[in-house]
Amino acid sequence: MAALLWKINREAAATILTFAMAVAFERIFQTAEAVPCRMEETQIPGPPPFPECRLQYYVEVMIGEVSQSLLPPINESQTGPFGHANLFAFNATAGPQTAPTRIGSVRGFTLNSANRPSEMIDLIEVELISYDDGVYRGTIQIQGEIRSIPANEIAIVGGTGSFRGVRGYGFVQQVLLQDRYRRYHHDLHFIN
Repeated sequence: MAALLWKINREAAATILTFAMAVAFERIFQTAEAVPCRMEETQIPGPPPFPECRLQYYVEVMIGEVSQSLLPPINESQTGPFGHANLFAFNATAGPQTAPTRIGSVRGFTLNSANRPSEMIDLIEVELISYDDGVYRGTIQIQGEIRSIPANEIAIVGGTGSFRGVRGYGFVQQVLLQDRYRRYHHDLHFIN
């Protein structure tokens, strides 16, 4: 009989606690004021917002130019290139042509995360795209894992100017490999 009363009291105590928490949360939310977001009514200085949900461009890479080793591998004999960090700055272009139109630059760093000497390329990359096509200007911040096998999906984690507050995802794919020259296609998708 005592066990039954304890069980009933326990359930009653849980009900009372739930009710008290609901009342407390209701009080908190009654004092908070929601301000509707009306971007079209807000005058934001700077370039116009980028109107599309997708942006594609190419990154031109010449191995050994405009990049600098930042950190050496941790223990190359045991872990291969693990821990090697590299700073870079490359041109971003509108297309893959021989003389493409420059639309900005790509700067950032990579950190090698392959933990065995025999593994393929496995990089953690943080990248800032400075974009300026003459109408839209700003930056886009991306990060993700870049591997030697496609497709490399990256996260769009923010932006400024025409790309203020963007979020989304993108794909990075190598489209040309010729001696020391590489070309990468970046296909970004904005979801906000």
